[in-house]
Amino acid sequence: MRAPQQETVAIAKPADEVFRAALGVAQNTKGARILAVHNGGRKLVVREKAMLSNPKFVQVLVEGDDSTAQLHIVVGTDPRSQKALMDGKANEKSLKKFVAGVQGALDGSAPVTTATVADHYVVKKDQVPWTDAEQDPQIELDGNFLAWYGL
Repeated sequence: MRAPQQETVAIAKPADEVFRAALGVAQNTKGARILAVHNGGRKLVVREKAMLSNPKFVQVLVEGDDSTAQLHIVVGTDPRSQKALMDGKANEKSLKKFVAGVQGALDGSAPVTTATVADHYVVKKDQVPWTDAEQDPQIELDGNFLAWYGL
């Protein structure tokens, strides 16, 4: 990822609820495509392409228990896109918007609809079951993202 921005937010809600909110935000974001999701491991990888902006990757990890959660988010520009002067600022704005969306979904001020998604990652146009949350998904669109770009 290029010009990555990251943030960790402590939330006084159960970790599973926070993950469902993050998944809902990803599902309701226009131009977003879920590349990998592991419900039990509370991990999510999304590619977001907004109008007039370079594509971004959003990685989400939720840790915690039944009372508190740590929401870890990293947003970075797709390294295959042309480098832009404002990549860092755009990524920071996207990060803040995602965090605000999750918090809004949790407090009810901006509710989102969350559909159930099976644990999977994308290989070209197919969904492959992601069985082990400890193993990084081998996402492939035009080759292996993890190997090429260190996601």
